[in-house]
Amino acid sequence: MFVLSRKRRNDPYIRGEKTHFSRREWEALHALPSAQAHEPTIVHCKPRRTLVHACARMAVLISLLVAILLALAVYIIESGSLDRFLSAEANQQIRNAMPDGYHARIASTKLRLGSGLNLQLKIDGVEMLGSENVPLAAIGEMAFSLDPWRLMLGQVSINSVSASDINFNSAALPSTGTFRLTEHRVDTLPLLVEQIFDRTDFARGILTAADTRIIKLSNIAFPVGSASPGQTVAVSVQSATFSLLSDGVMRADGEILLDDETMRFSAEALAKDGRTGSLQAEVRNLDLTPFLLRGDDAGKPVLGLEGAADVALSLERADSESDPEAYAEVAIGQGRFVADTIARDFENASLNLTYDTTKNSIELSDSSIDFDGSVFPFSGGIIDLDRIDNNPEPGYGLDFLVSGGRFKSREPGMPPLIFDAKFSGEYHGETPKLLLDNIAVSSPQGVMAGSFKAVFGDASPELSFGARIEHMDTEAVKQLWPFWIARKPREWVSRNLHGGRVASADLAVFIPEGRMEGVGVPLELDDSELRLKLNIEDTRITLNNTFPDVMESDARVSITGSRVDVEIDDGRLSVDKGRSVDLDSGTFTIADAYEKPLTGQVDVNLSGAVENLIRLAAAPPINALNNTDFAVDDFSGRAVVNVKSNFMLETDSSTLPANWAVSADIEDVALSKPIRGYTVGGLTGVMRAQPSQIAFDGSGSVSGMPVDINWREPLGSAESDSGSLTLTGDISEAQRKSLLPGLGQYVGGPVSLTLDSAGDDSRVALDLTRTVLSMPPLGWKKASGVPATLTFNLGQNGDHTVIENLVFNGAGFSATGLLNLDKDGLDSATLTNVALSEGDNLNLAVSRTQGGYDVTVTGKQFLAQNLLTRLTGEMSGATDGTGGTSDNSGLVDLSYDIGRVIGMNNRPMSHVNGDMLLNNGKIQTATFDAFTATGQPLSAFLKGNSGSKNIQLNTSGTGELLRFLGIYQKMTGGTLNVNMSETAAGWQGIANLNTFWIVRDEQLKRMLSAPTGRDGKSLNATYRNQINQTDQRFQKAQAAFDISNGVFRVTDAFVRGDQVGATFKGIVRDAAGNIDITGTFMPAYSLNRIFAEIPLLGPILGNGQDKGLFGITFRLTGKTAKPELIINPLSAIAPGVFRRIFEFQQND
Repeated sequence: MFVLSRKRRNDPYIRGEKTHFSRREWEALHALPSAQAHEPTIVHCKPRRTLVHACARMAVLISLLVAILLALAVYIIESGSLDRFLSAEANQQIRNAMPDGYHARIASTKLRLGSGLNLQLKIDGVEMLGSENVPLAAIGEMAFSLDPWRLMLGQVSINSVSASDINFNSAALPSTGTFRLTEHRVDTLPLLVEQIFDRTDFARGILTAADTRIIKLSNIAFPVGSASPGQTVAVSVQSATFSLLSDGVMRADGEILLDDETMRFSAEALAKDGRTGSLQAEVRNLDLTPFLLRGDDAGKPVLGLEGAADVALSLERADSESDPEAYAEVAIGQGRFVADTIARDFENASLNLTYDTTKNSIELSDSSIDFDGSVFPFSGGIIDLDRIDNNPEPGYGLDFLVSGGRFKSREPGMPPLIFDAKFSGEYHGETPKLLLDNIAVSSPQGVMAGSFKAVFGDASPELSFGARIEHMDTEAVKQLWPFWIARKPREWVSRNLHGGRVASADLAVFIPEGRMEGVGVPLELDDSELRLKLNIEDTRITLNNTFPDVMESDARVSITGSRVDVEIDDGRLSVDKGRSVDLDSGTFTIADAYEKPLTGQVDVNLSGAVENLIRLAAAPPINALNNTDFAVDDFSGRAVVNVKSNFMLETDSSTLPANWAVSADIEDVALSKPIRGYTVGGLTGVMRAQPSQIAFDGSGSVSGMPVDINWREPLGSAESDSGSLTLTGDISEAQRKSLLPGLGQYVGGPVSLTLDSAGDDSRVALDLTRTVLSMPPLGWKKASGVPATLTFNLGQNGDHTVIENLVFNGAGFSATGLLNLDKDGLDSATLTNVALSEGDNLNLAVSRTQGGYDVTVTGKQFLAQNLLTRLTGEMSGATDGTGGTSDNSGLVDLSYDIGRVIGMNNRPMSHVNGDMLLNNGKIQTATFDAFTATGQPLSAFLKGNSGSKNIQLNTSGTGELLRFLGIYQKMTGGTLNVNMSETAAGWQGIANLNTFWIVRDEQLKRMLSAPTGRDGKSLNATYRNQINQTDQRFQKAQAAFDISNGVFRVTDAFVRGDQVGATFKGIVRDAAGNIDITGTFMPAYSLNRIFAEIPLLGPILGNGQDKGLFGITFRLTGKTAKPELIINPLSAIAPGVFRRIFEFQQND
């Protein structure tokens, strides 16, 4: 700021006077004194006006005006004053431009200044609506860059156009119809190429006319349909730039997201004289998966192609000198082909397609694909059907050739399969169907011929495929089998058939229309849809991943639907180094190849050495010897084995399901290890193995004796089952001693044995019908032929064999109890409820002592008939002539106390007790005390004296004793004293009997009532019937007797009674049970015998001592139990000495 100089400072101010100052008079205000003051005073004065100043001022005013106008324009533009007007006009223009049924609306329009002073026209919220105001598309923002200077000159020049946030409602957009390839002919491809160039020229013309050099699009999102029904692919154009370069090249670049996978594209169209001549396009990382791969509802791939491709397209426009050219190259670096949810990797897929204008065909050349390790170089052609066939139906002719294809072998170390293949056929469009009637595959490993047909309709297509294979290697068949056809049977064939050659094979596949039910529903072919028959020679068959392979086998494989049947003629199984078994025949079946988990049923017949067969059974998956005490080397011999089992085919498990079975016909097989303590050998029969057990049923030998054997040994860890062994057979006495030692003194003869061994004990059942059983201490014996059974549990307790739960049953005899045996025989025994006859009830305790046994017998009742017979036999010397039977039992000290003993004729004795000492079965000493049925005491004892024995017996119940012994039934009372001594042949003694009665004796009655004499009167009649014919009392009886060689003989015997008497002699009982007694019967005995007492005349008149003057002679013959009485009537009239003439004479 400047102020007046001091010279003018004091001049008065004159209104209207112009004052001029020179530049020398100017002075800066801040240099004045006032400016130095605390509150300076500034004086405002108008500057001096000059011409220059006026011109400058005019220029400034004009510039200011222009600036104001520009600022006003900028303000109007930037303030949005024109936005409402522009929006209304834009909406009106768009409404006028939209066709009927459609309309659009704009949310707002903005005009703003952009970079380079370009005008930016922005249109926001553009929305296109269809009928009923259904949204069709929406554009978030559109921007047009206008050149303002050209606009001021009246020209519209759009430098660039951009659009972003574009969304389409695909559901509401009108359908353009389904693109059908068959509606386009191959020979129309040049027209299609020309149309592409026309569209390119049209776009170029629009850009040129609008003087637009660039169009940018971004954030464009819209869905498109995918390969999976009901699902879409989200397409998002991240950026797309279309530019027209100065050299006439039109270029397009951009990025597109396909389900989050970024695809980049670029294209260039070259023009000459404004006409596009060539087009080059390239697409990188085009995700084919959403469009070519179908999935199920869970997103799992089911059918199609998975991968990303790089596509290069080159088009050359036709001109007057050349035809159009079209070339496409598709390259897929890595991908997967999925069929029926099965995926196979491929790589380096390359398709080179060229349009051949001379043939009017699409040619594939130098194309190849590396599929799962296999390489397929191929070429081919596609041509309109009417060019090769007079059939006017639209369609295409197909011809493809694989030359030098190479299949990778699935077997390690095997060379690849080199092959050539040809596929030719037709595709018809009106009734869509694909016919490949000539499929041929040839290779050094064999040939295949086939055909394929597919008929397409509204539902899933109808498919049929047939092939014939002859003389082809098995590996080649496996490699040529498409993995998606009958995948489960194919998987089994691929895994389980190795090597060999397929002599012939026939394959037929038919899938009706609509059979494929859709995504997520697996295709499982039935027996009318899949048939395959293979005749294979010299192959190797794997039955299970842990079971040995069948080597050098001929087989027939039949696959019908889901069923796989393999019939094996012969083969060999290797079970160890240098060891094998022969497979004679067999079958393998997969009942349902689609079942999960996949299982197969095997039924094979094997033969060979038992140790090799056992080695096979002991190995996984059978593991037959697990949890057993046996090893492979314990077996020897040969066998024929049938193996039946279900195998798991899809797991690595070394175990089998619960229904496997091995059946072996074995012959003369030996086991080196005992079975449950018994050494077995010579096994011939059937051996079976199951998951729960191993069993044998047949014959063999145990400890050298032939028996039938049933053996079962558990497999697994079942604690409740310890197996069993059953032995049955007829065992001789020598064999029985080896199997059951220590029973020789009680058991003799053959034994029918059944031995059941389970756990630690054995249950023995003996059929003793043909066996002789004896119990020497009790004098009991069972003869051969008498039914009897003996069952018991046989166990071990250290060195002792324990017989428990013994049950002995027979015809009237039985016993239960416990026996303890050792190497020397019976150690102890406890028997209860012993019955040697029906009605017995005894208890028996036996314990071994030094040199013998102590035996104690107690009980309620004992039927002693057998014992009495034995004692009678011993006394008679009928056994060995030495006074008793003999055995090797040693000393037996027997004591007994029995409440009731039943003798002959069921006569009892009570309170029977005593003891007996036996040496090797012979009685040495004995005592006996009892009470007869009438309560009379009875005592007897046997003593040994200098090698001989003496028996004394005393009782006052002689009648009951005789009844008990079965000697005589008609006596009552009587006091008896018997004293007898042992002789070399038996026993001799004398018996004295006093005061007894004979009651109702028929023989006595007969003697008294029998006719005698000349007059025919009986003795009783002679004595006026005063003699009691039924009951007689006797004072005394005496007899000397001899018991030897089974004969009981009496001599000098007499009886004296009140009314009658008799003398007699003879055999009371012989070994056959017969009687032969002769004697004299004398009535009125007291008076009659007086004559015998007369001196000198007595012996003559009475015919000897105790013989009367009158009497009759008689004879008793027949059976002792029922004798026959014979009387000599003439002897009744012969007195005394003359009567001897009429006495009966005994036989010697």
